[in-house]
Amino acid sequence: WTNRNVSPSKVVAIGDEVEVMILDIDEERRRISLGIKQCQTNPWEEFAATHNKGDRVSGKIKSITDFGVFIGLDGGIDGLIHLSDLSWSEAGEEAVHKYRKGEEIDALVLSVDPERERISLGVKQLDKDPFAEFVAAYPKGSVIKGTVIEVEPKAATVDLGDGVEGILRATELSRDRVEDARSVLSEGDEVEAKFIGLDRKSRTVNLSIKAKEDDEDKAAVNDYNQSEGGGAP
Repeated sequence: WTNRNVSPSKVVAIGDEVEVMILDIDEERRRISLGIKQCQTNPWEEFAATHNKGDRVSGKIKSITDFGVFIGLDGGIDGLIHLSDLSWSEAGEEAVHKYRKGEEIDALVLSVDPERERISLGVKQLDKDPFAEFVAAYPKGSVIKGTVIEVEPKAATVDLGDGVEGILRATELSRDRVEDARSVLSEGDEVEAKFIGLDRKSRTVNLSIKAKEDDEDKAAVNDYNQSEGGGAP
């Protein structure tokens, strides 16, 4: 099943007694096609029968390609860890450089397709998704602290911890017009901003200092009105 394009002489020798399955009978050419592997257990079907989605497996890295990492599994078959399933916080093209051929690693079973002889595995799924954890911990409207890690004219990127990043657009930095975010922020600055939205595709949190200041002013006015009203005769 797993030895592709191998010479028959490497599998059997003259005089060997083997069990075979009839695959085809060509009466005109007086030829019978036989198969040895069909008498053996299909390793992909066996893997599918003994493993479920979410099961933890381990194996040695057999090869590293442009699209992922192949690891050897029981039965002589391979599983693929696609680049996108290597890390929650890093791009797959960067994360893949941490792996070496022959290294033994753990992964989770994501899917098994015996017909196509494909097993999809994931490494990042061994840990909780920090982005999902963040969203669960901070509802929209929360005020969040972070550190500026990159500033461009139109926006700043903010480290919110555990690999989660926030985006502060220049239009959200102040109630005054800001043409260039670099005139207001620098790398390393600590900021507090309001969580105003999510971009699930890019896995980023949209932030606003302007909205935070607006909320603070509204709260101050409300407190003042209540105190004035409470003190009236």
